[in-house]
This record gives sequence, structure tokens and C-alpha cells, in this order.
Amino acid sequence: MSQRTWSSLVSLGALSLALGGFLLACGGQQKPKEQLNAEMKGLPKWALGKCREGLKNKDALCGSGSVQGMSNVSLARSAAEGRARTELARTLQVRVKAMLKDYQAATQGGPENQTAGEQHIEDVSKQITDMTLSGSRLEDTFVNEETGTFWALVVLDPEAFKDSMKKMDGLDDKLRAHIIQRADKAFHELDDQTAP
Repeated sequence: MSQRTWSSLVSLGALSLALGGFLLACGGQQKPKEQLNAEMKGLPKWALGKCREGLKNKDALCGSGSVQGMSNVSLARSAAEGRARTELARTLQVRVKAMLKDYQAATQGGPENQTAGEQHIEDVSKQITDMTLSGSRLEDTFVNEETGTFWALVVLDPEAFKDSMKKMDGLDDKLRAHIIQRADKAFHELDDQTAP
């Protein structure tokens, strides 16, 4: 057999082997629907955006987060908890902005008919959110046995929120009092506008 024929056979064999491996790999992968069903198996309701279900305090704010494909439990927990806190921060910022705008509307119409600007609302909202998140806590975790996805539930109670508001320096006393007064009502309202 000539060198050229031998090279062609080796190339053809390598190509067949690569093609066979590719087809095997494609056949072995789950379809998106099967993959999603595997992820949903045993998933607690709090992981699906209904994080208040099962909580003792129904007025608490909460957020859930997940991470997949990690073999280190500690890192998986940290990542999932971080994502849950990010979701909680988004919800909290929407609530705080609503409280600030309500305060702004209530105070407008004074002698000079002046009110704080939108930028001020954004800044104060972020400050309050950042400070208040330190009062949040990890409430629950869940690991999907099939996929290994790690889930975390983080909760912030209204009392922890109000305590952090009382300790916040640099906040106008009237605004602080208004936000503390509105906190229970704002936390108690349904999550219609903040649900993912």
C-alpha cells in the first residue's frame, strides 16, 4: 500500500471517529425541555418567585438566587446567596423609591413649592438599600439532586429595615420618620410590581 493511500485511510478513519463522537455527543445531550424539567424537579416555591410562601413573617421582603456547575459547596452557597441579595436589592430599591416619591409628593407645596429632585431620590434610595441589605439573612437553601443547582433564599424583615433606617446618618429626620412610618405598609403590599 502506498504512502498516499495509507494517509487517506488514516484521515478517513480520523474523520469517521470524529463524526461518530460528534453524533454520540449530540444524541447524549438533553433537550431544553428535558433540562428544564430536571431543574424544576423538587424546586421549592420560593425559588420560583413566590418567596414569601412558607415564611413566618409574611411582610418580609425576599429574593432567591441560584448557581449551577460548581463542585465547591461553600463557593456555590456564596454565589447563590449573592444573587439572591441582588434580587432582594432590586425589590428593596423599588420599594424605597416609592416611599421617597410619596414623601416628595407630601412635602411639595410648601412656601417655596420646592421638592427634592429625581437624582436625590436615586442617591438616597441606593444608600438606604446598601445599608439595609446588611440586615438581611440567609433563610433557606436547596440543592437539585439531578442537576446540582444550588439555590439560596435571602430575607429582610421590616423590623431590620426600620432599625437600619434609625441608625442611618445623614438622612433628614422628617424623611427618616416618613420612611419608617411607610415601611410596614410598603412591605405588606403585594409584590405585583416587583415580582420577576
